[in-house]
Amino acid sequence: MRKVELKMKELNKYEVIKELVDHNGNKIRAKEKLGLSIRQINRLIKIYKEKGKSRFRTWKSLQKASQILR
Repeated sequence: MRKVELKMKELNKYEVIKELVDHNGNKIRAKEKLGLSIRQINRLIKIYKEKGKSRFRTWKSLQKASQILR
């Protein structure tokens, strides 16, 4: 399995959601910290539980990585 490297913004989202899930945190505090809606927080929680860290990469960063490999 490849090592997943995230940008600062992606890493911040990942860490907040990980903490929220692992310690049964407060979604409202996470919402305020990330500047997202509760619906977006719920989607990130679902993504974290299903796919893990690799799904927190943005589409743009994935496109750049694929262009480099070409």
